[in-house]
Amino acid sequence: MSRVNRIFKISGCLIKCIFGLVIATVCAALLWRVFSSGDPKSMKALSVNENVYNAYVENGENLYMFDQEQNSITRGENNYGYFSVTDCKFIPDANQAQIVFRYNNSTIRSLAEDYSLPSVPDRSEELYNVTLLLAIDLTPENTEDNATNAPESVRFVRVHASSYTRDTKQMYNYYRLVYDIGESGEDIKALLDSKLLLAVYADVYYVNDLDYEKDPYGTLCLYDYLSKNKTVELESSDKRAIKEFSGK
Repeated sequence: MSRVNRIFKISGCLIKCIFGLVIATVCAALLWRVFSSGDPKSMKALSVNENVYNAYVENGENLYMFDQEQNSITRGENNYGYFSVTDCKFIPDANQAQIVFRYNNSTIRSLAEDYSLPSVPDRSEELYNVTLLLAIDLTPENTEDNATNAPESVRFVRVHASSYTRDTKQMYNYYRLVYDIGESGEDIKALLDSKLLLAVYADVYYVNDLDYEKDPYGTLCLYDYLSKNKTVELESSDKRAIKEFSGK
């Protein structure tokens, strides 16, 4: 084999090795991103309180929970990718909803830019207020006004979180928020059975700009009456959490 041919052969091997290394690096980065973006273990199970426990005692393994296929990431022009809801469960017999709310560290940097803050807040700070907004039909005989915000057609009820747990994983920040809807004076099971519940939104506000009369910093639809409810089964981690609560 001539020297020129050997050089070309070696060059070809080097190019293949470099190309293979690039592909392997990209695949590794993608896999790391996928696994690192999964919810931490602390966010997996239901957060159990008296309402959930009593509903489980009454219904056992048949405790009905549901969610819907909705956009899970904010996609507005001014908040694209800022916030996501990675898990949502409606539990009618407990008159409760639970969500896992997530945001990236880059969202905190965007917050500092959006509000012209002197410095980027630390990720350990409580930065966001997340409430549920229920849209309730006042004119069930007229479906044409369901998409309006007219006060004579739709009534809005805001539900505040009754408790939460928080955690971090890599660059992500997580909150599991519990909403006991009865604290707002509403009964989600009755609203669902009567078909008066039009929508449920998760509204996100910056805590230092908390004005519910203003548009939220971000919002996600969790439920709408035109979408299909999907039954969610109790996981083993949920059952363990219920058992642990019963032993308190």
